[in-house]
Amino acid sequence: MGVVYELHARSVVRELPGEYLRAIRPYVHRGTGFDDRVVQLTDHYDWLETAFYPTAFEKIASGEPMVLAELAPPHGYDFMRLQLRQAPAQSPEGELLLTLSLQRSAELQHKPQPMDAGVLAFSRFRIDGIACLVIGGVRGQRHPVLRASPMEISQALQGWKPSVLMVRVAQELARFWGLRIVGLHPAAHRLHGWSYQWTQRSRDAGQRVYASLEALWAHFEATKGPPGWVIVPLNSDEKLAATALSPEKRARQTRRADYWIRTRNLLRAQFKQMLHRPDRGDQLSRVTQAMERDSMAPDDDLDFQESEDMVPSHVLQTGPGSLL
Repeated sequence: MGVVYELHARSVVRELPGEYLRAIRPYVHRGTGFDDRVVQLTDHYDWLETAFYPTAFEKIASGEPMVLAELAPPHGYDFMRLQLRQAPAQSPEGELLLTLSLQRSAELQHKPQPMDAGVLAFSRFRIDGIACLVIGGVRGQRHPVLRASPMEISQALQGWKPSVLMVRVAQELARFWGLRIVGLHPAAHRLHGWSYQWTQRSRDAGQRVYASLEALWAHFEATKGPPGWVIVPLNSDEKLAATALSPEKRARQTRRADYWIRTRNLLRAQFKQMLHRPDRGDQLSRVTQAMERDSMAPDDDLDFQESEDMVPSHVLQTGPGSLL
């Protein structure tokens, strides 16, 4: 409670009761106890003050969404954005939300409201002494009414699935901040603990969560990590090289790769303006340990400016002509 009061005095958190309850609410990783959760939250909030420039930090701390990239919206929509915002206090999956948000045009819908086509929840804390971007959950649309057509989203994203795109953006964030990425192992999800006590609806939800996370981590070839976690690589081979024999498939691969290259360039330009990248001399003297350069913080091969995905360069080399 003393830590939360100090954070409130520095305007890092706004709602004291909600932040008190955040520590005692069950975390998505069912092996996390109360003491561990307090350490995670303290570590996360200490880092939060150093991860953004002042203007961006004020927006995040106030609960407003911060736009990372303006993407071309589908037909009939006003905007489609990649945004970053604080998670509500009752969120068990993470303290920050990376969202793909859309809003229909007023010509098509009366009083249109923004809706989330994809959400990735994450926190930043140390696991085994290593600073990590910890992904607690990746989900699609949940609102029963405000929903976008999956076909519209797929066409607007040039074939990218929102969940896969969210993880790719998280990889860019981790590279910029010099963090490793870990994701929740589906077997460690809270819905898989004491499942005989859950209702049938909760058991069905747990099975869906397990299947979706397992497929997502398999797609990124994640490896076994600490208990209850998987290690997600910072670079991913999306098989985007235009090597298909069919001209139609080659064109589709090229468009998909080009879309990611342009999105990545937009993100990196915004990161330089909004996000603060810790230097080697940066230390954090708050309520947790000083944030010194650890043994697995970014090496030269993980440097944000120097690192490039392997596949886009292969696409540029093997693609038939210029990318449109």
